[in-house]
Amino acid sequence: MRKIVLYASVAFSSGLFFSLLFNSIVNAANWESHIPQSITATKNFFVVANPGTFFKMIDPANLLLVILAFILFWKVSPSVRLYLGIAILCYVSSMILTFTYFYPRNEIMFLSEQLPDTATLKKAAYEWGKMGWIRCLISLVGLVYVFLAMDTVTSTNRNSSLIENKQIR
Repeated sequence: MRKIVLYASVAFSSGLFFSLLFNSIVNAANWESHIPQSITATKNFFVVANPGTFFKMIDPANLLLVILAFILFWKVSPSVRLYLGIAILCYVSSMILTFTYFYPRNEIMFLSEQLPDTATLKKAAYEWGKMGWIRCLISLVGLVYVFLAMDTVTSTNRNSSLIENKQIR
């Protein structure tokens, strides 16, 4: 069961990273081009659901899985604990950045009843696009540390000594 949680953490962390990368490469680039038409087109397209719909489910699920792995593997090794702790810090930081930085810009670009002036939209889209890469980097660091935890837990040499100590089942 513990390994399944750790593997799920890797899967969700990977999915989250690549979704953020897609958002930065595709969505942000489109939002920044041909403003205000690009923002209007995006608002018209994302009527039923939007990227936020996805991230509101995946971000918390990912964080919960990493926290659960952190708890389940607490006694396995200090390095696993450190790796998962760093990953938790990365994902919490990313969520704080999302709520404090991205949501206000989403409000300006996509949720306001009437579109703000073009200069305001360009500034919001530019800032969103540039900071999107920072969020990708934070997520990548978190992913690397989740992978390091998994590698430590599953490596052949390490695994044999842990099994002998009956720390992994």
